[in-house]
Amino acid sequence: MLRWYGFFPNRPPTKGDLVSAVCGILLVALNASTVHDWRWVAVGVVVGAIVLGPLAQSPVGRRVEVSFRDLGIDGRILVLVVGIVAVLALLFLSPIPIEIAVDVLVGVMILVPFYVLAHLLVARDIGDWSPD
Repeated sequence: MLRWYGFFPNRPPTKGDLVSAVCGILLVALNASTVHDWRWVAVGVVVGAIVLGPLAQSPVGRRVEVSFRDLGIDGRILVLVVGIVAVLALLFLSPIPIEIAVDVLVGVMILVPFYVLAHLLVARDIGDWSPD
């Protein structure tokens, strides 16, 4: 797995990763009919690949991940709520048309299940998994 270290975390996917993949599939299924331009979806896939892969595995990305994990559950929920509010504000207040923004977000959501599947195939294991 070390040869993929620049693209995937140096750990197997967790149950949380699998849940995010399922959420990605559901969000794409719910929003695929609203896509206006598949070129913007492709842009979302590329942006998502950069953010989930090399950017997340960079020293800055790893530092952000460690800080996020150190927050605890309440802190993580607060950060997620603030992030959701920020995304909604950008969708409705930015000069970018909402159709383009939604298409890019659909592209990112299309990528998430494939990224988790590829990570699972590379790791050949599911972290923190217990049959109990």
